Amino acid sequence: MTLSGCGDSSGDADITYVAIGASDAAGVGASPNTKGYVFLIEDRLERDRSVDLVNLGIPGAEITELVEAELPVAVEEDPELVTVFAGGNDIVDGDDPGTFEDELKELLSTLARETRARVFIATLPNLVALPRFQATPSPNVTDQRVKAFNAAIIRQAQAHGAELVRLDLAPLLTQRVSEDGFHPSNEGYEVMANLFLEKILPALG
Repeated sequence: MTLSGCGDSSGDADITYVAIGASDAAGVGASPNTKGYVFLIEDRLERDRSVDLVNLGIPGAEITELVEAELPVAVEEDPELVTVFAGGNDIVDGDDPGTFEDELKELLSTLARETRARVFIATLPNLVALPRFQATPSPNVTDQRVKAFNAAIIRQAQAHGAELVRLDLAPLLTQRVSEDGFHPSNEGYEVMANLFLEKILPALG
């Protein structure tokens, strides 16, 4: 397990940005990985301010790892900005949406209670439409399960004051995919970053 922090380590940055997530946060599928959405968000923010990025993305992580391994670091960093993208691996592995929601509740409630961060959390795109699952359908990756996980994300975001980034309403994400048929390509990550930034930039001012 690896937690990777990167950015301005001087402590003098205008904002600390913590990214919570799995392989997408780490930029898997992008070439180079610094074309991933987290790094693109950082690059855009740095046009107007200095940013200390702490990227906690763990490839393959499910919500339990986000809560147990990433959340404590996020709280310790006391960030002004947090992005969260979670649930894809939980769906693929057949995890229960109710269990996912319970752990997501813990993650978002802790961020709301113990940090000053503005939190932006993304819904999941239509995983069923990804080339990987079009070529080899999975009984775990169904419209019903994706909708159940997204409903959980929406409920918990609303309950804990996190702002929603609606990737489920962005069909281009399932078309801008890397060679593995699962992770976004450079173009897909650009779509993700722009959707996050549409919410983040007005909130930060």
